[in-house]
Amino acid sequence: MPIPAPAAYQATDATAVLAPQRKSSKKLIAAFCALLATILVAALAFIIPNFTAVKAMLGFRPTNPLVVTFDAINSLSTLRSTKYELRTHSSTGDSLDARMSGMYSLGKTTNESSASFTSKTDEYATTFAWYKGAFAGKSVWHDDDPYYIYYPADQYEDDLRNGVGSDVADLILNVKDALVKNGAWDITGAEQTFYDQLDKMNDDGYSNDIDRVKGTKTSAEVKAEASKFIQQYFGVELEDKNVRSQLFPKTSSAKSAGNTQLSYQIDIKALSQHFVNYWISHEAQYPHLKSWVIQQIEDAGVDDAEDEYRQALDNVRNWDFGTDEEPEMPTITVDLNYGRKRLMNSIAISVSGKDEYGDSYNGSLSLTLSQQNAVSVDDPDLTDMVSKAKDNNELDLS
Repeated sequence: MPIPAPAAYQATDATAVLAPQRKSSKKLIAAFCALLATILVAALAFIIPNFTAVKAMLGFRPTNPLVVTFDAINSLSTLRSTKYELRTHSSTGDSLDARMSGMYSLGKTTNESSASFTSKTDEYATTFAWYKGAFAGKSVWHDDDPYYIYYPADQYEDDLRNGVGSDVADLILNVKDALVKNGAWDITGAEQTFYDQLDKMNDDGYSNDIDRVKGTKTSAEVKAEASKFIQQYFGVELEDKNVRSQLFPKTSSAKSAGNTQLSYQIDIKALSQHFVNYWISHEAQYPHLKSWVIQQIEDAGVDDAEDEYRQALDNVRNWDFGTDEEPEMPTITVDLNYGRKRLMNSIAISVSGKDEYGDSYNGSLSLTLSQQNAVSVDDPDLTDMVSKAKDNNELDLS
C-alpha cells in the first residue's frame, strides 16, 4: 500500500507481533494495516490477461505456454474457496526456505468471508486469520504454550482511525469491503474504490505521494491499448510455432485423469529481445500506452524519461548493458498442472544458473491448491483456532 503511515507505525513486523510478549499494545494495528495491504496486493495480482475471454475476440483459444499459464493463474480469481500451500527454496541459504499454507472462502461480502495464513519454520508456527470481520492470531515458539490474539471489527476499526487518521483508515477499510461482492472477488470494484478514496484524501504532508499514486491510474484509452497489445503479442504472435521453439526450447505436455501437466523452459534472452523488437515495430499503434509508460518512468524521478525509455529498449534489443561480459541468464523452468477450463491445481517455478563467481545456484517457488470451491466459510480448523483465540485473548484492547 503506497500510502505512508505515521513513523510510529511504519516498522512493525506482523510476525513479531505474535511473539510471546503478553498483553500487546495497540501498535498491533500496524500489523493489520500491513495484512490488509497484503490482501489487496494479492488480490490485485489476479489482474492477468484473461485469454479464455480473449478467445471470443480472436476467434481461437491460444495454446502457447505463457497464455496457458496466465489462464491458469487467472483462474484463482474465479475460485470461491480453496486451500493452498506455498513453498520457497534457495540453495544460497536456509533463510529463503519457507512453508506457508492457508485457505479462503468467500461469503456474500468481505466481512462474511474467512481466510487464514500460516507460516512455519523449524522453530515456530504463526497463523493469522480473518473470520467474518474479526482478526485472530496464534503463535507457537519452540515448545512454549500457544499465544493467541483476537481483534474484533469495531475495535480495530476505531484503533485504525486513531492510529493512521480517518483518510487512510477509510481507504484501507473501504478497499477491504470492496474486495468481495456476492461471493466473488471484485478486483475492478476494489481498484475503483482505491482511486476514489485517493481523490478524497487531503493531506499536505503526503500530497506528493498521493499524487504519484494517482498517476498510476490508467485511462480508458490506455487500458484499451494495453488489452489490444496483450491480445496481439501473447495471443497471436506467440502462437507461431517457430517463435515458440525459440522462446520455449523445451516444452512437454501430458494428460492424466482429466488434468494436464505442462512443463517448459523460458529462454530469457530470446523472450526479452523478441518482446522488445515486437514492441518497437508496433509501438506507433499504441500511443496512449507508450505515453503512460514514459510517464511512469518520469514519475519515478528519472530525468529525460523518454530518452531513458528508448535507451532501455536499445539495451535489450542489442543485449548490451555496458558490461565487459554478456550477463549469463538463469534457466527458468515452469511446471504447471491444471484441469478443465485451465483451472490451476499447482505451479512450480524453478531458477538455476551460475553467479558472477561461477558458483551454481538454484531456487524454486511452488503453489499447490486443494479443495477448490469446496472449503466452507466455517472451516473447522479455522473456527477452532478463532474460538481459542477469543477465549484466550492476550491482546490488550483497553
